[in-house]
Amino acid sequence: MDRGTKYRQIRICERGDLVTGFETLLHLLRNPATAQHVHHLEVHGAREVTDHEDPDFQRPPSETQELAEVDILNLRTAIAKAGFTEGDEPKMLLNILLQDPAGKKLQCSTYSGHIAFKQALAALLITASPQLESLAFYHIGEYDTAASYFCLVTLLRRANRTSIAPPPYLQNLRKVIFLSDQDSPDNDELHYIPESYYHRINLVRRLPALESIAFTLATWNNEAGIPPPPRSANYSEISFTHSMMHEADLCCLIDSAKALRKFTYTIGGRMLPEGGKQTVNVSPLIRSLWRHRHTLEELDLDVEDNVSWGEIYGEEGLEPATEELDYENDEEYQEAWAEELETLDVDLEPPPTDISLADFPKLRRLSLGPHTLCFLARGIGPNRWRGESFSRFSLVDCLPRCLEVLRIYGRGEEGDDPWLTRKICSPDLDVDAELVSMMAEKPGKLPTLTVEGFSEVIPRGRDVPEWAGEDHPLVWKQPVGWAC
Repeated sequence: MDRGTKYRQIRICERGDLVTGFETLLHLLRNPATAQHVHHLEVHGAREVTDHEDPDFQRPPSETQELAEVDILNLRTAIAKAGFTEGDEPKMLLNILLQDPAGKKLQCSTYSGHIAFKQALAALLITASPQLESLAFYHIGEYDTAASYFCLVTLLRRANRTSIAPPPYLQNLRKVIFLSDQDSPDNDELHYIPESYYHRINLVRRLPALESIAFTLATWNNEAGIPPPPRSANYSEISFTHSMMHEADLCCLIDSAKALRKFTYTIGGRMLPEGGKQTVNVSPLIRSLWRHRHTLEELDLDVEDNVSWGEIYGEEGLEPATEELDYENDEEYQEAWAEELETLDVDLEPPPTDISLADFPKLRRLSLGPHTLCFLARGIGPNRWRGESFSRFSLVDCLPRCLEVLRIYGRGEEGDDPWLTRKICSPDLDVDAELVSMMAEKPGKLPTLTVEGFSEVIPRGRDVPEWAGEDHPLVWKQPVGWAC
């Protein structure tokens, strides 16, 4: 294995990874040319501190590793390059890194010394790797975390500023994957995990090359942090998979992007922490996405198992209201983003009352359930196809002309209707007949369109029943291997 391949991806999890990770850091500092090959860094762990100590890193650690003078000098240089030059920061960071990664104290992932060492190690690996393109990390702390030994939080917060000269690192970072905490009591492999999505996004959203952010297993959290302002984020791809979010938060994140190219929201594989089943409202998402109609190329909504027939076929879908959060009078929001709000254009374009898939001229890839597909093709709003003759609606005629791939979730799957019963609202459209007609007309009207999920079944996302255990077939497990 050549050096470029060996160091292309680095992962820090527990125990032995601290030792090998630190050895890798020392090697990269001795060989800067090798550091050019590092493209992905992955940091797993837990943010919860269980030892309840107030660590004093101004003094040498009790379990110290012996290092060569050249390595200590390289660490001091790297610490300065990372921008840790204020007050006692250089001394503190060096003492953190002088802890013995093989020592007994650092073997516990919720020990303050372990957390400090892992964050310092990750911070210096980032600064030593100028070509880093993707970063996956657990919840390392809040955007406003004050603990001085949370070095990775400090590094990202400083690099994310717009009022200072750009640092010599993180300038090529394109993708950020927000990992869930390994040892969090919320991560029980059965429930969606309450996520501090705003806190975490605010650490990276202004990085210059950032294109993509991704969450998995996330659900609503009352302590999610302060939402970012509209048009303040550089990412153009947002992904929430196997998650259950509130539409207001997703709309806020959609609006935060300067220009959105790809949006993914899929449910299923877990159950809500509070129990029950949450309705997914598609219309608010489409109204927010409409503001990105000239840039949106890919849309993936695997939510049909939780949509309401009241929205798809009833009066709910006729309402033009959006799910927007109002922060004009929110003092915390205004204070946090005062500098940005002076220069940002935060006045959002009001969406029209009626929107359909045809209003997205750049859309190339579309993934939806069959009912949601026909709903959006006919259009949301008071003037859509409601109550008109079936013969006047043609699914293939209502698809964007540049569409290249259509992926259909759940066609042919048992129990493929939205979750509210026919007694509440009956469908006014034979959805499967529309899909059959689309396939028959496609060669003449959309010859380049590839359809997936018509003949073969693509399972739709479904919540795990409340009575289920970890061995239930609907439970989604994190794949073994790299997060990227």
